[in-house]
Amino acid sequence: MPSQWPQGSCQKVCMIGAGYVALASKNPSVHFNVVDKNASLIAAWNSDHIPIFEPGLEDILFDDGETNDKALCDLPHNHQDRRIRRLANISFSADICKHISDAHMIFICVDTPSEVTFPDSDEIRGLDLKNIESAINSIAQLSTGHKVIVQKSTAPSGICRWMKSTLRETAPPTASFDIVSSPEFLAQGTAMQDLLSPNRVVIGYEPAADGAIPETVKTLTRLYTPWVSKERIVTTDTWSSELAKIASNALIAQRISSINSLSAVCEATGASVTELSRIAGLDPRIGPLCLRAGFGFGGSCLRKDVCCLIYLARELGLYDVAEYWRGVIQINDSQSARITQRIMSFLPSDVTGTETKAAVLGFSFKKNTTDIRNTTAINLVRDLLARGLRVNIFDPHVPRQRIEKALMLQCGAAHVNTAVVESTEAACEGCSIIVLHTDWDEFLGTSVDWKEIVARMREPRLFLGPSGSFDAHKMKQYGFTVLEVGKP
Repeated sequence: MPSQWPQGSCQKVCMIGAGYVALASKNPSVHFNVVDKNASLIAAWNSDHIPIFEPGLEDILFDDGETNDKALCDLPHNHQDRRIRRLANISFSADICKHISDAHMIFICVDTPSEVTFPDSDEIRGLDLKNIESAINSIAQLSTGHKVIVQKSTAPSGICRWMKSTLRETAPPTASFDIVSSPEFLAQGTAMQDLLSPNRVVIGYEPAADGAIPETVKTLTRLYTPWVSKERIVTTDTWSSELAKIASNALIAQRISSINSLSAVCEATGASVTELSRIAGLDPRIGPLCLRAGFGFGGSCLRKDVCCLIYLARELGLYDVAEYWRGVIQINDSQSARITQRIMSFLPSDVTGTETKAAVLGFSFKKNTTDIRNTTAINLVRDLLARGLRVNIFDPHVPRQRIEKALMLQCGAAHVNTAVVESTEAACEGCSIIVLHTDWDEFLGTSVDWKEIVARMREPRLFLGPSGSFDAHKMKQYGFTVLEVGKP
């Protein structure tokens, strides 16, 4: 790789796995080709309906910024106007071979799903790396000159060493590679903010014998310096970089499980977890972030990375360490059952066959994302069904078909006692219980007539949600029996 991007030359970066528009928006002289083997996904990225919901993403991609789906669907079928794209230096393609061949630098941003079967058994097998293996095999077959590979996917420690060994054995002799680790620390729902204002960019590499920073690292650093201060670009050894992502997510998960465990103590003693979090968070050694009790952590990252850490600890013979992190997941998995038990204490001992209904508002694992992977809503619905309740579900942003598919897969035959509906009012009609699972703005604003809803409910007219996520006093005034997670 040259020591800098040559003037007047459009350097080419290939990103395997659709993602990272921020780099393109800040480096207009560099062309970014985002490739994925999923042709329908690429077609969606090239359409006016991008395939993910992420606040701020459309503002970067389109001149008209955030445009709701209804406005787009209301256009005439033969409407020829397309939304105007902002970035001329980014393209989305399913032609992986061409763009790998042409690229100087290749970012590996593929999914590495967990192979975990826990908690249904004691077996934890780590991560499924077949997508990384496929990417490396393609790079080996298609490379002739020198390429820089930037490993961004979640993977166990040692993955860069494996990549280097595999490429050395399988690539042609005319090909050469530099491999660096640069884990991503994005949080869904704030991904664009995290990309545009990162608190750190980590670049891991194998130090040279003389301790000099390789030109490859300097070149990658220059992609970020247009908007990231040098103080926030952390260079370190490869192993530390690889483990940093897993450790960061594990510590976040640990913090969430810690406050949820304390929420149970608060409910039993009469304390308030909101006050507990406020007081503890004033200690600078603790801080206020991730101290809101709720249904637990979900999504594709936290659970997967904790399980990966458990697997790694076991492989290293660190069984006490593995059990410690296993406890983080056990607390998380027990939270929904504990909340369900609390709900059931307000109902008759046997509601089977009574048509008692609960409404679950919000199905995504958190606000500002439509991701339902490992959503705690599934555990909640499953627990309510197991107690004999019928469950209505509404999410203002997750497509109905995706929710129904998840229910069929996760709830088995019991899913026939669920209904995915199109409004808050329809979800709550005739219900005895409302559970605010995801605190979308649509549930908390003035658009919902809660006074009318409570009038159309059955006893005990229970409303449950995380403490601090809704106005409990106002809901009581409407006529609800209010329960807050972490409060008696």
